[in-house]
Amino acid sequence: MAEIDIEEGFVDISDEQDRGLLKKILVEGTGDATPPAGSSVEVHYVGTLHSDGSGFDSSRDRPGNFKFDVGVGQVIMGWDQGILTMKKGEKCILRCTSDYAYGDRGSPPKIPGGATLNFEVELFNWKEKVKTASRMTAEERTAHATKMKDQGTEAFKLGDFATAVNRYEDGAQYITFDAKADDDDDDDDHDHGHSHGGAPCSGHGGDDDDDMGHGAGHGHGAGAGAGELSEDDKKLAVALLNNCAMARMKLGDAEPAMLDCEKVLQYDDKNVKAMFRRAECHLKMANYSLCVAEADKTLEIDPGNKAAEALKLKAAHEEKAAKQKEKAMYSKMFG
Repeated sequence: MAEIDIEEGFVDISDEQDRGLLKKILVEGTGDATPPAGSSVEVHYVGTLHSDGSGFDSSRDRPGNFKFDVGVGQVIMGWDQGILTMKKGEKCILRCTSDYAYGDRGSPPKIPGGATLNFEVELFNWKEKVKTASRMTAEERTAHATKMKDQGTEAFKLGDFATAVNRYEDGAQYITFDAKADDDDDDDDHDHGHSHGGAPCSGHGGDDDDDMGHGAGHGHGAGAGAGELSEDDKKLAVALLNNCAMARMKLGDAEPAMLDCEKVLQYDDKNVKAMFRRAECHLKMANYSLCVAEADKTLEIDPGNKAAEALKLKAAHEEKAAKQKEKAMYSKMFG
C-alpha cells in the first residue's frame, strides 16, 4: 500500500485510514447532508498528476455536469469513498494513491502505473435512487411525494429554484401516478446508471439522470387518474404543482409553470393560487388580455384579492408601454 505525506489542510478520509485517500476542502458546502451510496450525483472535476501537476482530464472542458451513481463501483474507489463525504456545493481536492485510483497498470497514455492523482471535485447536487412509481404501493408513493415536497421547499428557501422544480415535479409525478393506466410497464423503467469502467469518463454531460420520467402512467389530464386520488393525496398534488409553478416562475419558465397551474385546476377548479399564477404566466408571456381575464376569474372567487387587482393594473400599464414602444419603432422605420 502506497502512502503519501499528509500536507497542511488535508485529512485522511480513507475507510481503512491508510493515507491512501486524502481530502482538502477548498469551498465549504451547505447543510449537513452528504450523498448516500447509490445516489445519482452531479459534479465537475479536474484531474492532475500529483507528481508534476499535469492535467489528464477535466469535465469542465465539456458541456454539462458529470453525472454518475456514487458508491457502487462505477468510478475509482477514491471517488466512491471521497464523494460520499462531500456536502452540497462543496469543492475539494481528493488525493488518491494508485490503490484508490488506477493501480499499477495506470490508464495509458496519460496516467502512468502507480500514479498518485489529485482531483479537484465540486459537488452540485445528488438524488437518491428510488423505485419507480409503478413498483411502489400507494402509501409508498405518498411518502415519497411528501419527501420531495419537503426537499423542494428547502431548496426554494435557499434560492435553489432549479432543484426545487426538480423535487416538486418528481413528487407530483409520483403522487398523481395512475396504477390502472400503467399497463405498459417494462424494463425501461428500472433504475439506471452509467457504466464508467471503474473510472471517471467523458461524453455524458448532456444525459438526463434525474429519473423524472417514469413511463406512461403519470396521468395529469382530466380523467387520467385525478378521480382516483384520496382527498389528502389531492391536496398534496395541488401543493406540489402550485409550488412547482412558483419555482418555475422564479426561473422565468412561464409556459411550463402554466401547465402546472392547469393540472392544479383539474384537481381543484377553484384554486385561487393556480388561477392567479396562471394570470402571472400570461403577463410574463405578454398575453395582456388573457392576464386580465384570468385575474378577473381570481377575483370572482376571491373578491378581496389585492394581488389580482394589482396584476390587472400592471397588465394595463405594460400593454400601454408595449404599444408605445411598437408605435415608436414603426415611426423610426417609416419616418
